[in-house]
Amino acid sequence: MDDDQFVSSLDEEEEKETLKNHQNGSAEEGDQLDEHSEFMDQTSSLMSSIKVNDEEESDRHVKDLYVVVSDPEKHAGGYVSYNVNTKTTRGQFDHPEYNVRRRYQDFLWLRQRLQESYQTHIIPPLPEKHSFTKHFDRFSPEFLKAREHSLNKFMQRIADHPVISFNENLHIFLTAKSWELTSVKKSGPGLMSRMGDSMRNMASSWMLKSRDPDFQEMADYTKTFREKMTAMENISDRIAKDRFDLLEDITEFIPIFRLWANSESKLADPLTAMADALEKNSSSLKTLLRAQDPNFMEPLREYVLYTDAIKSALKSRDSVQMEYEVTLEELNRKRAEREELDKPASGGGGGRFSSLFSKDTEQSRQERREKLDANIDELSKLVETGHDRMECANVDLKADIERWHKNKKQDFRELFTDYADRHVAYHDECLKAWQTVLQQLIGQEHEEDNDDHKDE
Repeated sequence: MDDDQFVSSLDEEEEKETLKNHQNGSAEEGDQLDEHSEFMDQTSSLMSSIKVNDEEESDRHVKDLYVVVSDPEKHAGGYVSYNVNTKTTRGQFDHPEYNVRRRYQDFLWLRQRLQESYQTHIIPPLPEKHSFTKHFDRFSPEFLKAREHSLNKFMQRIADHPVISFNENLHIFLTAKSWELTSVKKSGPGLMSRMGDSMRNMASSWMLKSRDPDFQEMADYTKTFREKMTAMENISDRIAKDRFDLLEDITEFIPIFRLWANSESKLADPLTAMADALEKNSSSLKTLLRAQDPNFMEPLREYVLYTDAIKSALKSRDSVQMEYEVTLEELNRKRAEREELDKPASGGGGGRFSSLFSKDTEQSRQERREKLDANIDELSKLVETGHDRMECANVDLKADIERWHKNKKQDFRELFTDYADRHVAYHDECLKAWQTVLQQLIGQEHEEDNDDHKDE
C-alpha cells in the first residue's frame, strides 16, 4: 500500500475520535504527565508573552491595509479560486472594503508585476503550483486549506510592506472585477519592465569590481541558509517516508492480534488490548503525517524560495552598481581626454603651409573640446543619477533583509513550537495506549495469582 492510499484514509471522524480520546484520558494521567503538562503550559505562556511583545513592537504604527485570503472554491474548468477580502482606510481606495475572487495565476501575475516594479526589493515568494501534492490530491480539503494558508501569508507580507503595498498593480489586484483584471493582464509588461530587461542584459556583460561587504555577507548567508533549508527538507522527507512504512507495518500488525485473540480464549483480553493500542498508535501517526506537508514541509519550502527572491534582489542591486561604475569610468576617460587636449601642441617649422595646418588643427581641437565638454556634462548627470539609484537600492535591500530576518525569527519559532506540540501530542497518545495495555496485563496477572492461591 502506497503513501496516497494511507493518507486518503485519514477521515475527519477518525481525527475527532483521536482528539476525544486524548481529552478523556488526560484526567487519568499520573503525576509525571501532570508535571509535563504544567511545564508545557508554562512554556506556552512564555512563548505567548514573547509573541505579544514582538507584536506590540511591530504594530507601533497603525495598519491601514488588511488583506485576507479564504474560501477556496473548485470550478468546473479544473481550477480553484479564492476569496480576497480587503479592508482599508487608505485614500487611494474608493471604498473601505472589497471582495474579489482570484485564482493562482492571478497571484502569480501580481508577483511578476511587483518584481518588475521593485527589482531591488525582496518580493515574498508564492507557494509552488504543485507543492505539497506528494501525499494529497490538489483538490483535497487538506491541499486547499494549506494553499489558502500560504496565499494568505503571501498577501499579508505584501500588505505589510511600507513601499510595495502602495503599488498600482496591487490596487488593481485587490479591487478590479475579474474581467477587468483579465484585460489588464493581457496588456503585458510595461515600459519599465522592458527597460529593466535591457539594463540587465547590458549588466550581464560587465564585471562587478567590488561588492560592499554588507551585501557580500548577505549573499554568503543566503547561500548557507538555503543549503540548511534544503538539508532539512530532505531529512524531513526521509523521516516521513519511514513513518509511512511504520504505518503500513502497524496496519498489517493489527489484524494478526485480532485473529490471535479469536483463537486464544485465555489470552483474548490482552491480545485485544494490544490490537486496540496499535489502532490508537496508527490513528495518532496518521494525524501526525497529515500535518507533515502543510504544517512543516511547506513553510520550509517557502524559505527556500525566499532565498531565490533575495538572490534576485541582490543581482538587481549589483546591476545598478555596475551601471554606475561603468558610467563613472567613462566619465573619467572623457575628462582625461579633455585634459590632454588642453596641453600645448608640440611642433616646429614655419611658413604659409605650416600656418594653415596649425590653424586647421586648432579648429579641430576646439571642436573636440566642445564635444567632450558636452559628453562630460551629460555623463556627470548620469553619474549623479546612478549614484542616487545605487544608494536607494542599498537602502531598499538592507531594509527588506532586516524585515525578513525579523519575520524569519517569528516564523521559525512558531513552526518549531507547532512541530514540538504535535510530536508531544502524538507520543502522549501512544504512551496512553500502551499504559492501557500494561494495566490490562497487570490486572490479568493479579487474577491469575488469585486463582493459584485458591487452588492451593
